[in-house]
Amino acid sequence: MSNQLLNDREIAKLTSMSTGWVRNQRWRRKHNEEHSLTVDPIMIGTTPRYRLNNIIDWIDRLEATND
Repeated sequence: MSNQLLNDREIAKLTSMSTGWVRNQRWRRKHNEEHSLTVDPIMIGTTPRYRLNNIIDWIDRLEATND
């Protein structure tokens, strides 16, 4: 799998969600509120990035729980 880094817009596109949803999920996770996006970002300065392989694994886990 790829170690490519993705930004919020790319995560939103992969999940068919909005960029705002991705940002809100990160904020909720950081503040210990209920959230769905359980992948920790890699912070480059103040800019969050996510590894493509981690996002794919997260989506696979979501699919497994919905079976």
